[in-house]
Amino acid sequence: MSGCGGKSSDPSGTGRTNSASEDCKQCTITSQTTATVPANRARTKIGVGEEVTLTVSPGPATWTVNRGGAVTPKSGTTVTFRAGGRAAKATVTAAGSGGSCTIAFTIVEPSSLTMARAAGTGIRHTQNQPDSGFLGQPYVHPDDVSFHNIEVREKNSRAKASGYFKPFDKITHQPAGQKHSAWLTVKQCEAGSGSPANCRDQIYSGYTNKPVAEGLMTFPIEWEYRVGAGAAKRIGRAFEQRHQVTATGRSTTSKGGTSVTTNLADPTSSW
Repeated sequence: MSGCGGKSSDPSGTGRTNSASEDCKQCTITSQTTATVPANRARTKIGVGEEVTLTVSPGPATWTVNRGGAVTPKSGTTVTFRAGGRAAKATVTAAGSGGSCTIAFTIVEPSSLTMARAAGTGIRHTQNQPDSGFLGQPYVHPDDVSFHNIEVREKNSRAKASGYFKPFDKITHQPAGQKHSAWLTVKQCEAGSGSPANCRDQIYSGYTNKPVAEGLMTFPIEWEYRVGAGAAKRIGRAFEQRHQVTATGRSTTSKGGTSVTTNLADPTSSW
């Protein structure tokens, strides 16, 4: 943060100059994120859409931002900076009785998405059928910022299937003709996990009428985010939803880093 700068002249002719700190009050800005997790609320690395409370001393001041977001209100001692919808290096400036000072923010976009088993849920399976599934909890990363002011959605995709799953080749994992899910809100970051989306993803292989045999079915999965009514943007690279069956009927379902496995004889269970 910068404040009054330079040196004053020497009206006495003594050869002595005064630093600016002797002639004017030093302007400083303190910041606090709205999100309480991550724990460091003074951090200047923030997620798209994040809000930060800024306070200038001495105040009040007039506030401006060069890019990457907006400050409201435009004047006062305490204001709110809200990051925009894209990665940026943003500098917020306060100009008032203490001179001019700045604070810089690094704004980051979601870089990836992972899937965890939803807390307290089971594995879906039908006894004597080669099937498996689980309820997934999506998390947005990185986890050193909070994405609670974004929305996310999953795009529909088409299966590539072989062997036991061949009858499912080219089916979609969402209803046919649907391009993507509805927009989903996101909660505050959970330490070590990321920012959870408000949904439970039903991830299930299904089963066919064919005799048990080796088979594989995969879907290329893409997720998107937006801030407010802004344009959608893909989150990182696409990842794979995968359903695999062995010749003995052992079924494994995986998505976003989480897998579940069942055997034919396992009792019927639900998620």
